[in-house]
Amino acid sequence: MEKLQLGFGGFSCKGVKEENQDAFAAYLPKDHYADVKGGVAALADGVSVCARGREAAITCVTNFIQDYYQTPPTWTVKRAAGKVLHGLNRWCHGQHDYEHGGHSQMITTFSGMIFKSTSGFIFHAGDSRITRFQGGELEQLTKDHVSRQGGKNVLTRAMGIEAHLDVDLTNVELQQKDLFVFTSDGVHEFLSNKTIKQLLTAAGSLEERAKNIVDEALRLGSNDNLTCLLVEVQNLPLADLDEHSKQINRLAIPPALEVGMKLEGYRIIQTVFNGTRSSLYKVVNDEDGKVFGLKTPSQNFADDPVFLAGFLREEWVGQHIKNSNVMGIYKRKEDARFMYHICEYIDGQTLRQWMLDNPEPSLEQVRKIITQLITALRVLQRKDMVHRDVKPENVMITHQGEVKLIDFGTVLVKALAETNSLPVEKVVVGAVHYIAPEYLIKHTSSHQSDMFSVATVIYEMLTGSLPFKAFKYQDYIPVSYSEWMYQPLNKYRTDLPPWLDLTLRKALQPNPELRYQSYSEFLQDLSQPNKGMLRAVAKRPLLERDPLLFYKALCVGQFVLICMLLAFQ
Repeated sequence: MEKLQLGFGGFSCKGVKEENQDAFAAYLPKDHYADVKGGVAALADGVSVCARGREAAITCVTNFIQDYYQTPPTWTVKRAAGKVLHGLNRWCHGQHDYEHGGHSQMITTFSGMIFKSTSGFIFHAGDSRITRFQGGELEQLTKDHVSRQGGKNVLTRAMGIEAHLDVDLTNVELQQKDLFVFTSDGVHEFLSNKTIKQLLTAAGSLEERAKNIVDEALRLGSNDNLTCLLVEVQNLPLADLDEHSKQINRLAIPPALEVGMKLEGYRIIQTVFNGTRSSLYKVVNDEDGKVFGLKTPSQNFADDPVFLAGFLREEWVGQHIKNSNVMGIYKRKEDARFMYHICEYIDGQTLRQWMLDNPEPSLEQVRKIITQLITALRVLQRKDMVHRDVKPENVMITHQGEVKLIDFGTVLVKALAETNSLPVEKVVVGAVHYIAPEYLIKHTSSHQSDMFSVATVIYEMLTGSLPFKAFKYQDYIPVSYSEWMYQPLNKYRTDLPPWLDLTLRKALQPNPELRYQSYSEFLQDLSQPNKGMLRAVAKRPLLERDPLLFYKALCVGQFVLICMLLAFQ
């Protein structure tokens, strides 16, 4: 199996100074984290005028690597590294020393790079550098954040200077044999590109070449600390397949199963449903007698790699989400020969069935269910995931009233998407009546897309109808947000409060920029009237607030006017 392989070599010295305030480190895990999180390299150059510059450099380099690997594997590189860097920056900025002017005494440049799949992610602040040596040419990938003052370079950006960190983020596509050169300014300020290229192509290990670069800069008069770190891309994984989609060729799709049959130690005790896409069975594990759900893909999709990759990814998603409102999925046996999920068995009914049984529920009944559903979706949001198929059929309600979100086959895992590790989706996924407009039009999704779907479900729970007028014809894909024509709640139920219509109207805005920005905001307005929205509506002209009432009033006025004219004739 092709895996990411990196080579490291570095050297650092204090040069003519009394203390070395540079720091560097690099790491590539040997376990599955190499696939999930990738490798990391970082260099920092502590600011010499600060009493704790060396401590700042060492802290930022070591903690960046350690803390990055502690972030959830579902997070994107941008989110994970960004969280770590902003936390480190706050720590450095807070180390004031009033004996030295009251400013932070922990300031350092930072240049870090995460190598994940076939992509490189660069995070940079300051004047240390990352340069790529590819095809015999050097390309500087970072920008020096300095200004020239009095003949000297003064840092305009670095870790610890300000409470808010402004960090450059750059993405690069990796190629085999790429060589990334990390240097502090004590090196690159004294060496030409021609000299660096000559030293990089000379014989010797990466560590020897890094030392030669430092030594040459020192020989040419460097008056600063000197550090050079080299990272070589020795092997790249396949860019077009994630780990789960690679199993497609290895695992067989099980045949249709019947009560009494066994599949790798699980005995079928009930067929829950047989659908066109998948089947679900209630099973018992013969080893411990525990009851589970067993889900298998349909033979109809045996030649559909996108569907099968999604089916296998569903298992991975379910294992990384631990919440009582999300259906649990458990790991298959290592030697499994068939494609299936072992999941939590949910004894209850779908939300669709609940809606049929409760055609005109109270707002309190709806809130009780939706609050739990949003709890589940907030867990996905924190994991950098978007469900993309929230609908009544994918929500289960147990006999005890507990809500469970199910079916993760369409979940967008941003950590996989950022490295192009997902199969290309040629058609949109999810149920068209619940899909957010931005996904249909722009193929983009966020937690606000799931919020739109939730609001659609709420509207349907309350009214039995969908919130928008039907499109021109079935399966029509609109080209503009203006084609979604919202229908007020009072068209179907006059007993519901007007402020609820305002809440749903906002959550169902076709343009995501006009929707609620957070689930907590949405839940708040589902619980009580938003006075700000009510005041805004009251200030609008009657024609905008209630066109029907406006035209009724206009007709009455015209009738009165006509009567008055007739009376004077």
